[in-house]
Amino acid sequence: MIRRKPPPGWLDWMAVAMSGLCLVHCLALPLLLVSLPALGVLANGDKTHWVLLALALPVSLWALGRGRAGPLPLLIGATGLGLMTLAVAMFEGRAADRWLTVAGVLLVAVAHVVRWRRGHRGHGHRLDAGGLACDAAHPE
Repeated sequence: MIRRKPPPGWLDWMAVAMSGLCLVHCLALPLLLVSLPALGVLANGDKTHWVLLALALPVSLWALGRGRAGPLPLLIGATGLGLMTLAVAMFEGRAADRWLTVAGVLLVAVAHVVRWRRGHRGHGHRLDAGGLACDAAHPE
């Protein structure tokens, strides 16, 4: 059996997907709660945001801290993760929670895209049967 190595940047794209899911959660949940008042169970003692943050922190910090993309992606991502942590720790359930979380998620997603783009400078890409392929080897 031949084991295929995951394509370079897979962790960045996984983190971007997680950021997208978080963004959908943050923007869609208020609409859902307004239309379904029976879900009041989520209001008190819900740990969803803590769980999502616990998943986002290690994945994003690990992905952003490796490779040769320089300090900028890590700085942007750490700022976003800091905003998300602040939202959960200090403003849970208030309007600032949503705004800080959305801003943080967007910064984390931007950081992963910046990291991915910096890691792919100077060589060509092509689409093949397996998806996006690079013409050069990656140091990751």
